[in-house]
Amino acid sequence: MKLNQHHRLHRARLALLALPALPVLLSLLCFSAPQAAQAGTELIVIAHKDVALDKISPERMTQIYLRQQQNWPDGQAIQPIDLREGSGLRRAFYDQVTGRSPGQLRAFWARQSFTGMGLPPRQVDSDEEVTRLVQSTPGAIGYVSRKPSGAAVKVLLTANLD
Repeated sequence: MKLNQHHRLHRARLALLALPALPVLLSLLCFSAPQAAQAGTELIVIAHKDVALDKISPERMTQIYLRQQQNWPDGQAIQPIDLREGSGLRRAFYDQVTGRSPGQLRAFWARQSFTGMGLPPRQVDSDEEVTRLVQSTPGAIGYVSRKPSGAAVKVLLTANLD
């Protein structure tokens, strides 16, 4: 009996260890390189036109938005632009890209700020502000709900949220 309980406990521990990888695996299934718009709500990752990348992975987005990666491959400083807390698109972005809930994100940035390890990305109120700042700020990256028309930005990633 004890051996059987031990095996169940071991399997439960292994399952818990696999949970942190689940959001990354799910994001790989949900995200794709820039492509034609699909039906449904989209999340479009945009960057300043001079950023030295043409596509970006969800893993790199996580590093950028958690400020674990500070520079683009060419050495230029990364300037992430975020939507304000409470935005549905922001919630979907962090759920699908970082696997963190709004509460977990607040706790993460409270720890980072308290220990002097970093501050969260700049926050704005709308897709239009994200697009304007990304377009005018060298090294900037942001996410919006639809591809900006006529804006001089690069689309690095498109994700269907439905």
